[in-house]
Amino acid sequence: MTPRIYTGKEAEAARTPLEGALLGWSAILMLGIFLIAIRIAPKSVQAPILRIAQIWVAGLFCFFAGVHRGASFYAPEGPRLSDPLIFLSMHFGGLSLALLSARKAWRIAPAGMLLTLAGDTFLAREDRLPQFFLRLRPLQLLVATALITLLGSKAQTVFRTEA
Repeated sequence: MTPRIYTGKEAEAARTPLEGALLGWSAILMLGIFLIAIRIAPKSVQAPILRIAQIWVAGLFCFFAGVHRGASFYAPEGPRLSDPLIFLSMHFGGLSLALLSARKAWRIAPAGMLLTLAGDTFLAREDRLPQFFLRLRPLQLLVATALITLLGSKAQTVFRTEA
């Protein structure tokens, strides 16, 4: 049995459930931890930290893809054809970020996060994602985009000198 913080149905929640906020923000907080680690780490370990951060960002996209797929099961009319297409495209995007060179991955990751923000907001307004996404996702994904942009800026410097 899994202990639950929120005892209602997340799909019907107007306010962000506590466990959703904790889990959602902890994933984004990790980006801040990577940024701090890069700033205080010696140059010799900055590249490995950035590569781990790159995998983390890729994992975020795969996680968000799973959120979309899972939310479609709660829709009263059931999943739409676009639901697995969104899932697969986001998953492919996340896996691509993990496999791309650091330079390319850090350049496209902020755009992908902004596309995720636009898509999540649109789908929440269409009642295809929980309504609390309208409160949670904008700030969460804007903070993620800013942190990814800062990490990407540092990555461009680190991997330029590494080449």
